[in-house]
Amino acid sequence: MTKLYRSTRDRVMTGLTGGLSETLGIDSTLARILLVVSVPFTGGTVIPLYFIAALIIPKEPTQHNPFGPGPGAYGGYYSNQTPPHYDKNHVSAAPDSGLDAMMKDIEKKAMRKEIEELKQKLSKYEKGEV
Repeated sequence: MTKLYRSTRDRVMTGLTGGLSETLGIDSTLARILLVVSVPFTGGTVIPLYFIAALIIPKEPTQHNPFGPGPGAYGGYYSNQTPPHYDKNHVSAAPDSGLDAMMKDIEKKAMRKEIEELKQKLSKYEKGEV
């Protein structure tokens, strides 16, 4: 028998019903329908039991690490050691795509226009026209 986990892939609220359906080998939609139908027959007792179980049952372990490679990455080098191919003085930036270059150009033009407007306002203020 497999261990019961709250599903991280098949979840609507807490993943408990998805994990339970994976463990029992039934369709998760059927398990959810059975859960909702059982509420009036149990006098609503199943609702607090559901949330208590969701607090007790652990989440399904993830297959990937969202924080990058773990210990042993870079051919045996750990995170506090520098991998041999890494040069901290040389950081290569990804080449700009056409859209990025176009956006930078638009931002530069807008900034120049705003600077010119501020210069005009400053000169008017210095002359006492404002």
